[in-house]
Amino acid sequence: MSAKEQHRQKKLAKKRSKEIANRKRQAREKNAMQSLAGQMQAAGRGAIDRCFISEDALGNTGIGSVLISRFLPDGRVGCVRFLIDSFCLGVKDVHGFSVYPGNFSEILERFGENESLTPCAPEKAKKFVESAIEYAAKFDLHPVPDYKKVEAIWTGIDSSKCLDTFEFGGENGKPCYTVGPADSQRFQQKVLDKLWATAGEGNFDFVMNIGGRQIPMPDAVSVDELNGEDGGWMDDPELDVDIDDDVEFDPNTVEGRVVAQDQ
Repeated sequence: MSAKEQHRQKKLAKKRSKEIANRKRQAREKNAMQSLAGQMQAAGRGAIDRCFISEDALGNTGIGSVLISRFLPDGRVGCVRFLIDSFCLGVKDVHGFSVYPGNFSEILERFGENESLTPCAPEKAKKFVESAIEYAAKFDLHPVPDYKKVEAIWTGIDSSKCLDTFEFGGENGKPCYTVGPADSQRFQQKVLDKLWATAGEGNFDFVMNIGGRQIPMPDAVSVDELNGEDGGWMDDPELDVDIDDDVEFDPNTVEGRVVAQDQ
């Protein structure tokens, strides 16, 4: 084989090697896009589409959303909606998905029917989420596991550029856990145990839907007992008060306090 032919063969081999590597890369990217984590990693490399923060998350209710979307290579947008409990849990839930821009506008309209979403800088949104996580971590409360799958959507966003500060917690900054309609008793008990262990006696509030009444939490009460299962403290005759009478108590003498609330 002549030197010229050898050179040509080497060039062809190099070209084929590049084509194979490119096909493998494309296959990896395609496979990655089948998972939520892969979609969010791709979104983290794309341009930012839109970003919103809920007035509820920043306001009196303490429960609301942060929403950010970024463009994907295939023309869709990758979006994450973070449910923030700024009074206690930090990132309570996440919902990541990919959708075409036209459909995303319809989704935003539906979100807006339940809460007021205000456009904001991505740096502010990221700092608020990070700050909520830091606050909850003081009480050994951490984001839901799926947060790890979607956090790549923050890639390249510098939260230190946001000069805003945020306040967390309920009254006087104390953690205040509000039981959500989908919170299982097991989850409630887990939160309650951590608040007892970290915040300590009288330093947190626990909000339940138990008839719209304020009721003191006895020492070492469990969520099952609060819900009246297996007997429970609410069946104790010494605590049997008229439902129409006010229940007076000193919140500093019990392990936190239960604030009954109609949801």
